[in-house]
Amino acid sequence: MTIPRQIGPHDRTRNVATGKRLRKAVGFPQGVGWCVPVPGQLLHSPAWLAMSDQCRKLIDALMAEHADHGGVENGNLMAPYDMLQARGMRRGNILDAVLEAQALGIVEPMRGARSYGSRRAPSRYRLTWLGTPDGLTATHEWKSIKTADEAKIRVSNALDRLERERAIRAANRAEHAAKRVQRSGAA
Repeated sequence: MTIPRQIGPHDRTRNVATGKRLRKAVGFPQGVGWCVPVPGQLLHSPAWLAMSDQCRKLIDALMAEHADHGGVENGNLMAPYDMLQARGMRRGNILDAVLEAQALGIVEPMRGARSYGSRRAPSRYRLTWLGTPDGLTATHEWKSIKTADEAKIRVSNALDRLERERAIRAANRAEHAAKRVQRSGAA
């Protein structure tokens, strides 16, 4: 469909659809609010196509958070576990989804501290295809992934690293528990 455009004073189009009805038909619906631009190049990239459902839910939650704040909070987006759980994610899969999005170069997380007591520092996120209000331009880390195989390898490496960290923590907990039992038995 060809859309007729307004002609400016120098016989050039102004890139505005002519006619109120046409502008209303091709424009955003009423009451949409802020929209999050997603480049077509990203939508067709191997990184985007390799995302799991859980990772996609995380990205959708971050885009909704970005839109809710008028597009000025990128780099400071928060997605608490309760909010992500309400969007259909299992608590046990959230960290996996964050690491997957980071490995694909779509999100840059800044890990916070555990939120208990006075130490409340939630994790914050940045969508890499958008700039931040403090002047950081879009970094487009997802462009470095050229094939679907490379995307799968990056994701599997990130998840393997997480599993190793979890195994080390579990071994440390078991070691400390054994020491406690040994000390209580000796007393």
